[in-house]
Order: sequence, then structure tokens, then C-alpha cells
Amino acid sequence: MVSAKPVEKLKSSVFKKNPVQTEDSRAADPAQVNSTDDLGFSQDEIKSDPQFQKELEARTDMLRIHQTLGLITAVPMTTEFILGVVTANNVANGGSDTGLHATLGITTAGLYITTAMFAILAPKPKGTKASGNTELHSILAWIHAPLMILTPLVGDMANDRIANHQPVGDLGTIHGIMAATLLTSYLTSLAVITF
Repeated sequence: MVSAKPVEKLKSSVFKKNPVQTEDSRAADPAQVNSTDDLGFSQDEIKSDPQFQKELEARTDMLRIHQTLGLITAVPMTTEFILGVVTANNVANGGSDTGLHATLGITTAGLYITTAMFAILAPKPKGTKASGNTELHSILAWIHAPLMILTPLVGDMANDRIANHQPVGDLGTIHGIMAATLLTSYLTSLAVITF
């Protein structure tokens, strides 16, 4: 009867004397591992920057709030647009009550400004640049931000004429076109950064 112990002993001694060199075992060997200098990076280039990290974390937190408020703001803005269409039809049929539309407009503007401030005031670490969807989001802001200021102003001018029983003229149409462009650019800006 042959014992299995000598065979096991023989196997273990062969593997100890002649270890198999795989990529994993060479990478584990400190003499075989590339250093950052070998890869072309100096110690200054790989040194961490605590201030940059702090600014990046603050920016991330503020932009998360910006995104959440942006989604929240989309609800009253869309509601405001629909209510504006209803109000315009009522005014065209002789009505003069624009109070709810005006109040919701002020609320929407307040939410919009708060949302924008989180993006504007977020620290921007040196060397960071918007690209891709973030860049498109920023470009669209140059459309909806001025419209968020101008649309309520034109609406207020139209509202004054309605309250004084004067003809609104083209102000209502201009206000409606501005509101539609505002809503479209805002929702598009929201979609490109969210999805």
C-alpha cells in the first residue's frame, strides 16, 4: 500500500522551489511594481490639496441642493404656465381676475432665485470646467434666467392694464411667448442635467 503523504510532500517542495510567475505575483513583488515616478508623475503632481477637496465637497453639496430645488421649482413653474393660459382665456372673455396667476408667479420666481443662488454661490475650484450636459445646462440658463426676470415684468405691465380696464394689446401675447420659452428652456435644462 502506497501512502499519499510522500506525494503531497513532493508537490509542496516542487512549488516552493519553482514558484509560477504570473502577472499577479509579479505585481505583488515590490521590485516589479512601477512607481509614480516611473509613470511620469512627480510627487508634487500627486500630492493632495486639502483646500481643493474642501471646495469640491462644498460645491457638490450645494449643487445637490440646486438640483433638488430645481426639480421642486419645475412644479409651480409648469402650474403657473397652465394657469397663465387659463387666466389669458378668462381675460379674453372679459374677466379681470389675475391675482392667483400673479401670486403663483411671485412664488415661482422666489423658488427660481433660491435655486439659482445655490449654483451661483457654489465654490468653483481652480481648473474645473463645465463640459457635456453640464455645459449645455449652463448655456440654457443664459436663456431662462433673463426670461425669469423679463416675463414677470411684462406680465405685471399687462396686469396693470387689465386692472385699469385698458386694452392689453400685444403685451399678453409677448408675455405668453416669453413664458413658453422660459418653461421650455428651463425644463430642457433640467432634463439634460437630470437624465
